[in-house]
Amino acid sequence: MQVRRFAGVIAVHDDRIVLVRERHESWGGEFWNIPSGMLERHETPVVGAVRELAEETGLVAATDGLRLVGTSSTTSETHRSLAWNFTTVIDRPLIAVNDPDDLILGAEWFTRGKAIDLLRRLPYRPLREPVVAYLTKSVEPGSHWRYDTADADPVVTSLGEA
Repeated sequence: MQVRRFAGVIAVHDDRIVLVRERHESWGGEFWNIPSGMLERHETPVVGAVRELAEETGLVAATDGLRLVGTSSTTSETHRSLAWNFTTVIDRPLIAVNDPDDLILGAEWFTRGKAIDLLRRLPYRPLREPVVAYLTKSVEPGSHWRYDTADADPVVTSLGEA
């Protein structure tokens, strides 16, 4: 079974969250999400998260400035996905999208409430639920979300138990 690894960043500046607008043809359109993407073979989750943040928003974060807030795993018939979500504080909030995958249509800063509202519209539960739960403080930082399938209810445990 193929393993795919992903990392995302909840980037914060003055209690505002940066989101990227992405094209997802398989989900039927465009959706707002945190900056995130697939890790390259040689990358650690932290290094990949910093790279994805820079590519999708132009925002710069140091690897030692990221804090792990949660992980998730999802299983399908053909692969298993592992994901790490981090948070960081951004000092210089200037956005400049330079996405080599050409999927990012734009990036913007939103209030926490508006970001949560936009993220709740993501159709893919393993992307949506861990980030919304963290932002709404309905789960402790350091949780692991295990989805047996993308549509199944997750089993949420602390990273120490996962």
